[in-house]
Amino acid sequence: MTSPAPHTPLATRIDPALTLGEVALTVRDLERASRFYQVTLGLTLLDRHGPAAVLGTPDGHPLVTLLGDAAAPEAPANAAGLYHLAIAFPTRPDLARWLQHAAALGLRLGQSDHKTHEAFYFNDPEGNGIEIYHDWPREQWPFKDGKFSRMDQAAVDLRGLLGTLTANDPGWAGAPNGTRMGHVHLKMSDAAATRQFYEQVLGFDITLDAMDAVFAGAGGYHHHLGNNAWHSRGGPAAPDGALGLRHSTIELSSAAELEAVITRLNRAGTQVHDSSAGLVVRDPSRNALRLRVGPSTVASALAALDQPAR
Repeated sequence: MTSPAPHTPLATRIDPALTLGEVALTVRDLERASRFYQVTLGLTLLDRHGPAAVLGTPDGHPLVTLLGDAAAPEAPANAAGLYHLAIAFPTRPDLARWLQHAAALGLRLGQSDHKTHEAFYFNDPEGNGIEIYHDWPREQWPFKDGKFSRMDQAAVDLRGLLGTLTANDPGWAGAPNGTRMGHVHLKMSDAAATRQFYEQVLGFDITLDAMDAVFAGAGGYHHHLGNNAWHSRGGPAAPDGALGLRHSTIELSSAAELEAVITRLNRAGTQVHDSSAGLVVRDPSRNALRLRVGPSTVASALAALDQPAR
């Protein structure tokens, strides 16, 4: 079947009640990586089974899963894959507490106030990018007609951020319930194909298509899935089983919504692989996405690590 023409919106959009589940990574040193996500990000170790670890919120929502494989190959520098996973805290004081914690650890951070959210950036021990952030109120976002009217990269107001804490604040006690995978930012090889897939097949709204970047969001959110070609334009897919991204996860609102997405994927000729841990599809850059009726569980996250994305 012929795909829709680029930039022609579909009548059916993805249900904005979606959330994001775990981002799965293959790492060389499981113990070191697991400890980093617990100590530095404050994630709770929800399960450890053989070479796999599931980390998330205290109430059991997986956010990051790790599969240890000391023999995993490295991906080429210009390959598609993960640019960063982005964990969002529920309140601005939570972000301030984490910043104090990161400073005490001596963590080196990048930072930016995008006016949609204020964010800090760093890498895990194996070079996987991480963003920690909190959203500004939507009415403040630089949006027009559901899209970015401009892209801001101002300095974070550190004094104002830390000023959200009272003198008797209890301090950092780990990532609280309500912490979520806010968005996932991927490396793509082809911007036009990426836009067509996320907009016309999955049914997201494109909130940014400029500067070799394509952002896709639902329900007016600034982006659930970002893509850029800054270092990967025309690059290859990462080898199967390579270090780095295994898959990211979209938690859909209902079985009916999952079926609707599958129908669009089938009509577009996109391969859909079924498994007990959710459906797996690959975007035009061969980045793997798992689709589930949410929310994800520790069991589904562990099962996904046992099933390589095809």
